[in-house]
Amino acid sequence: MNAPASRVENRSLSQALPLLLLPGTVCDARLFEPLMAELDHPDMRVMDMTGADTTSELARKLLAKAPSRFALLGFSLGGIVALEMMAQAPERVERLALIDTTPRPDPEANAKVRRNSVEKARKTGMDSYILDAWEKLVSPANVGDEKLKEVIADMARQAGADVLAAQSEVAIFRADSRDRLKAIKVPTLVLAGEDEQICPLSAHEEIAGGIADARFFTIPHAGHFAPLENPADVARHMRDWLAETNAHHAAQAADQGVEMSANDSTGKGKAMPATGKEEVLQVERHDYVDLAPTDRPRSQSMEGFDDIYTDIVDYIIRCTHKIWDERDIGLIYTHYTHNCVLYGSSGTIYNREDIVRDTIQRLVSFPERRGMGTQVIWNGNDKEGFFTSHLVTGSGRHTQYGHFGAPTGKPFVSRTIADCMIFQNKIYREWVVADNMAIIQQLGLDPHAFAMRTAKAKFDAGLLSLDIGENRRFVGQTPPAEKADTSLAHNDVEAQTIEMLHEIFVKRMFGRITQDYAPNAQYHGPLMKELYGHAAIIHQHLGLIGSLPDASYEVQHVASNPCDEGGTKVAVRWIMEGHHLGYGILGTLGDPTGKRVQVMGMSHYHWKNGKIVDEWTVYDEMSLLTQVKLGQLADGAELE
Repeated sequence: MNAPASRVENRSLSQALPLLLLPGTVCDARLFEPLMAELDHPDMRVMDMTGADTTSELARKLLAKAPSRFALLGFSLGGIVALEMMAQAPERVERLALIDTTPRPDPEANAKVRRNSVEKARKTGMDSYILDAWEKLVSPANVGDEKLKEVIADMARQAGADVLAAQSEVAIFRADSRDRLKAIKVPTLVLAGEDEQICPLSAHEEIAGGIADARFFTIPHAGHFAPLENPADVARHMRDWLAETNAHHAAQAADQGVEMSANDSTGKGKAMPATGKEEVLQVERHDYVDLAPTDRPRSQSMEGFDDIYTDIVDYIIRCTHKIWDERDIGLIYTHYTHNCVLYGSSGTIYNREDIVRDTIQRLVSFPERRGMGTQVIWNGNDKEGFFTSHLVTGSGRHTQYGHFGAPTGKPFVSRTIADCMIFQNKIYREWVVADNMAIIQQLGLDPHAFAMRTAKAKFDAGLLSLDIGENRRFVGQTPPAEKADTSLAHNDVEAQTIEMLHEIFVKRMFGRITQDYAPNAQYHGPLMKELYGHAAIIHQHLGLIGSLPDASYEVQHVASNPCDEGGTKVAVRWIMEGHHLGYGILGTLGDPTGKRVQVMGMSHYHWKNGKIVDEWTVYDEMSLLTQVKLGQLADGAELE
């Protein structure tokens, strides 16, 4: 079973240390070349595994040549020797990785088999040693890979029968390391090819179970030679391993004068990263299991939050998955205040109990729905409160009777953005924009019938249409404001984003898009639109105003974070209010009705090298159609 890996970065210590690589039987540096090409580590050293006939002797030889402190990776026989090095000099090993290996002693019957293989290799050549076992050495997916076979066979040829003989004796007389595992206190990574046949997966599970907090992963499309068969996946886990923070070694480092802060995880909200600065997760490039382990050290000040949460992004990703995907809906009671207000594109909820009920109803309608966290943009702190903007891509099938009517069995995919205000583990205000029109269309339902049914329920409950007040895009007969109000911005890129939106949506200067967007920018819009380039993006924004030509536009909130992909991502929540007076991209509204509508929208922008390269925008056309129907119902009531 795969255990999740940590993503908390503490490279100041681990990347300053040499990484010693111990190859397996009759292997050399070529075993690790693809892996080394994938890793960004300044000092990697492939060690010579010859010159000794026992594991203890070989371990002493390697330790004599090793620096005073180092990270250690052992493959196969190298893993066996790495465990011996840990036993002899645990204070010198900063972290340990074991790949396709075993802690078990060699079965007595293996001695004869190994020595017979050596004699055959002396008589027929080293190729036979590899070719006779080929189908056990690699994954079935790689049996036909002639290039891989030649690399492994040539390593054996270059090593020769004498090296094979000596290394076979090392394997025969190796120690039983299983009782030693509990003494290992460093960050430990255990990897095995999922098709491993030489060192059984149960042996790897034994290692991971014996070492506190060890992480075990199987490598897909790999057998015994995982570093050569799938170096990219091995490297991905190794990067996490090299970045992992370890409290025990933080204390050791402090004793040796390395500048690190304490990692006290005993008090709720007290643990901080060993680097002395906050290291908050980013979502985009990582798999869910990498984002939500149960043993990652806290990396951000989170006073008042449950101990399991390491930072505010982890909080949002983890609790959302628990509530929606794992069906722990009752967590809402510990993650929302009793009087939380949820502003949705189709209505407002004013208390926690109604949020619980609404969540249940949505899961009843779409039991197969999965909401994938796409990105989280945040700001704030645990003293004043956090703000998060969480983009979710949801997919599933309509299999149950619910608020969308009788099941259609059809699949759907849609986007949602949720903005949350959070203090001490509880969300106290939330804005949610879900693209319900995308779902309606994909299910083949009639949007007008659905909108009228929703509007009728609102009308019968006494809700009036929105046609009240004055359009505040400008005052009287004056033109729109020349300059944007950037008081909401926390930095220059947020101010630039607000200024751009003011130019486009308030001043109607749509040509600004060619100035601020990259020529190949991608637009991810409502109704699951995926568009590219200036012309297409201009048409989307021009078309929205075309449908609501008198619309005002106001930014309500803005936040931003630097991102792993380079540049900065900015989240904007905005409101448009106007009348359905024209034609544009809101085609389901039909011919202009003159009805006043309010668009609650949210957008995420990725700025890179001074240009926007991606825009994600979500608003709900179904909400607008419902508002039009509500206005029409009000007109009918006035005529009666």
